[in-house]
Amino acid sequence: MKVRLHTTLQRRTPGGMVRHLEVQLPESSTLADLLKVLEIRQDLKGVLLVLNGRTAQPAQALAEGDEVHLIPALSGG
Repeated sequence: MKVRLHTTLQRRTPGGMVRHLEVQLPESSTLADLLKVLEIRQDLKGVLLVLNGRTAQPAQALAEGDEVHLIPALSGG
């Protein structure tokens, strides 16, 4: 599946910032499982989970070919 990491969730590597990942998970995996694999430990209230263009919950099942966007909530003022 394709995973897009937005803003503060992007990964810093020696080669630069990583925004796009390809991830393989076992069948019956959920968005929560994906977050564990990616070691994203933020409060889930602060992360918008988007699966195939629609908002989703951590318990949402994933399938081959899915596209996930992980978007942290930003605040400012």
